[in-house]
Amino acid sequence: MAFDCYCALCGVGFCGMHIEAPSETATERRRRWIEKRCRALQAGRDIGQVSEGEETEDPVRSYDPRIVGWDNISWLYKAHCLGWNESAPAGTSKAFISDEGYYADSGELVVKARSDRDRPRSQRVFSCYGHGSEEAPGPVLPFHWCCFEILTRTLTGASDTENVNMDVLYNVMTPLCNMSSSALQLSYGNDVERAQGRYWECIPGAEYCATHPTNTPGIDEYIQTALETNSGLKTSSAELNLRGRDPTSPFGRLPLEIVYQICMFLPGDAVKALGQASLSIHLVTQDNLFWKKFMQRDMPWLWELQGAKSRKIPQDVNFKRLYMWLNRITAPRYGMDDVKLIGVANRRRIWGVCEELADRYHESLPQPTVSG
Repeated sequence: MAFDCYCALCGVGFCGMHIEAPSETATERRRRWIEKRCRALQAGRDIGQVSEGEETEDPVRSYDPRIVGWDNISWLYKAHCLGWNESAPAGTSKAFISDEGYYADSGELVVKARSDRDRPRSQRVFSCYGHGSEEAPGPVLPFHWCCFEILTRTLTGASDTENVNMDVLYNVMTPLCNMSSSALQLSYGNDVERAQGRYWECIPGAEYCATHPTNTPGIDEYIQTALETNSGLKTSSAELNLRGRDPTSPFGRLPLEIVYQICMFLPGDAVKALGQASLSIHLVTQDNLFWKKFMQRDMPWLWELQGAKSRKIPQDVNFKRLYMWLNRITAPRYGMDDVKLIGVANRRRIWGVCEELADRYHESLPQPTVSG
């Protein structure tokens, strides 16, 4: 039986991407389709609850050509896999990463074989998430290369894949294969999970899920322009209104250094809420230095900001406002259509998936021996 398999890291397919032909009629129909589902989300309903019976038009099952094109969606068709070679020489890694291939159908990933006198076959065929093939005795885990680069950064803090313990990674990922042998049991996000059926469904309004997550050429200029021209990023933080309430809180009994460290490990929304409730938290989080460090910890996926030492940041930028703004505009959400942001939003989504694997990976790494 034919079916699609999905990237173990981003959850998106390797084929079947449909982009609608440009036309004013199609654009207007798409707008109505997405608006109806956005209203459903705002009302607390799931998009899936908008039944076909509520529709007066034919379903839309393709992506918006104004947002994605074949030039920036072709990456989805290029597949690699993480597999296991039981006959690998002793002392070497048994896990391996295949060369680039493509998804053929029915769980099969095809990779052209390198020239080898001992291997007359012109291609190697792997079984994704299944019970193995001649090429690998166990399941292989398919992925897009840029997704693996994001995973590498999540696991090691750098982009060099040589620093990843492939054996540990393979043994961490394989138990997570789902019952349909099509993906891992990870939180890919509602928009991706809705699209994962027997075949990948191109859901209008979810184009960000299919956008290249690391090839994002417009984001640097976008951020720099905002730093220079967005007056909202230079406004002083609102003063805390203590009228009629006691500013004492449990945090007030702790040294400020401890409060600082606690705040560094909280989500941004929690820090903001606590700052309104606790004078101690408010004082600690007024400093630009706090928010600079907080962004580095809380937004590791935004490496354009992390590594931009040469970026010209105006002295009057309020880093708390900058964090809140970046957190809002890069949040992956249904209906996103800003081509400068959707790639970063997809990267942020994939990073969240990779963090689920990172926890398991680090727990499984062999511990260094301590000499007595």
